[in-house]
Amino acid sequence: MSDAIIHPHVTEKTVDKMDFQNKMVFICRSEATKDEIVADVERRFDVETDGISAMVTPNGRTKAEVQLTDEYDAQEIASRIGVF
Repeated sequence: MSDAIIHPHVTEKTVDKMDFQNKMVFICRSEATKDEIVADVERRFDVETDGISAMVTPNGRTKAEVQLTDEYDAQEIASRIGVF
């Protein structure tokens, strides 16, 4: 099984979600299931998740919003992986 996540999705809207909702947004493989995406996020970034919302964009890509537990800070994770 290959990695589910292709790359982080960073826009003004997703940065607001990091700041105020403790969520991270990723572009993922279209075949990836929610369970695979959660497992990939938890393994890659050494975090625990509270939930996931996945949607298919008009261009056919999967965008996943991953809610982190209160123990982890989305901004800190994003800076650690080089988003900022």
